[in-house]
Amino acid sequence: MDRTFVNPRIMPKNIQPKLVAVIGRPNVGKSTLFNKLIGQSKAIATSVPGTTRDVLYDDATWNGVTFTLADTAGLDFENEALQQDVMLQTQMAATDADLIIFLVDVREGLQMLDQKSAELIRRLNKPVILAINKTEGSKYDNSAYDFHKLGLGEPMLISAVQGRGLGDLLDRIVIKLKKIKKISQIVRIKTDKPLVRVAILGRPNVGKSTLFNRLAGKKRVVTSHLPGTTRDAVATIISADKIDLELIDTAGLRRPGKISGVIERFSYLSLIKALKQADIVLLIIEAQEGILAQDLHIAQMVLEEHKGLLVVVNKWDVLDKNNKITADYDKYLSQKFAFATWVPYLYLSALTGKRADSVVSAIEEVWAALNIKIPAKTLNNLIADAYANHPPTGRKTLPKIYFASQREINPPTIMLKTNQPEEIHFSYLRYLEKKVREKYPMVGSPLRWQLIKSSNRP
Repeated sequence: MDRTFVNPRIMPKNIQPKLVAVIGRPNVGKSTLFNKLIGQSKAIATSVPGTTRDVLYDDATWNGVTFTLADTAGLDFENEALQQDVMLQTQMAATDADLIIFLVDVREGLQMLDQKSAELIRRLNKPVILAINKTEGSKYDNSAYDFHKLGLGEPMLISAVQGRGLGDLLDRIVIKLKKIKKISQIVRIKTDKPLVRVAILGRPNVGKSTLFNRLAGKKRVVTSHLPGTTRDAVATIISADKIDLELIDTAGLRRPGKISGVIERFSYLSLIKALKQADIVLLIIEAQEGILAQDLHIAQMVLEEHKGLLVVVNKWDVLDKNNKITADYDKYLSQKFAFATWVPYLYLSALTGKRADSVVSAIEEVWAALNIKIPAKTLNNLIADAYANHPPTGRKTLPKIYFASQREINPPTIMLKTNQPEEIHFSYLRYLEKKVREKYPMVGSPLRWQLIKSSNRP
């Protein structure tokens, strides 16, 4: 499989926008600045230090120049395991960047962490813009002097909250980017392949980020044994044989009553947005724990949004194996997902990589099912035969179905013309769906129905 990494946003056909990384210690306003520059609240911005844990990417355009902006976790030099992982990703983003915005906080003044961070940035030998944030009010107009000690050039005074100096900051970004000659290989986007958005959903700590990193091919998301490590929805794109996949890793979805605090609530909303934008959902469960009520709740949310669905049983390697375990687990899942018999199951270990390669081919199969086009003649014959063998029952008269046609794809949507749409019970639609799927299984794809009242044949 060809794993070409490109930016998730639409961009010129053969040029990848230059990358601008926002770097700084925790709670200096990086996420606020990121949101302001891209024009939407994508990153979590609060006064709680360390809120951002993953590197978020999005595009911004200024004076006709489009660049990719990266919001990073705060640079911290503690030895805690999770902080080490966060630091690794921040350094990765800085290393990948063409230009660095180094953000400091005027209210707290020059800190030792600022100086350590500046040392790291100087070693990267990258173009840098030093921005002094939170300069609300004229009392900070002469506050740049101390920050000259960082050796990162002339500081700029900005306020990400109020917008002060952001136009000048964007002007300087564009000027510096135009001077940079891109040395890295140009990524060519294959426009003949569809872009399929795949959201990775599940409860906290079931291995979503580990699978994301396994599929993406490099460490883009913080993974830890601590539940709730991922807080923002993070995306990257890989290129497969038939499609390009935009993988979206999300925060673990807790039961609504268990969601507490502004950070978790924002993460929940970010997850819902990722679900709505997705074409296909990978629902990750843990093999030993099995299906819990929250897994079924997530599956129901996916069905309500009419998305393609794959159930991924992760940590398969930790189970005691016998020659019947897969068949037994299939039976167990079939009972739990009796409301969606068309959902496929994958068994793998994201940590070891065993069977992980099957995910992409399964996604391609689901994408094909979502975009199936059933010939009108074949569809009408299927519906007519099903109707003749088992017509619907009405309260007074027999409902008639005159005509069937597929109106949409992704998901497949079948329109039925009938004289009494209100008399067609959902259980009868399930019967029709079963008959259609006998010929067209549409593995992983839901099937929608539209009932149109008509007194005449077409």
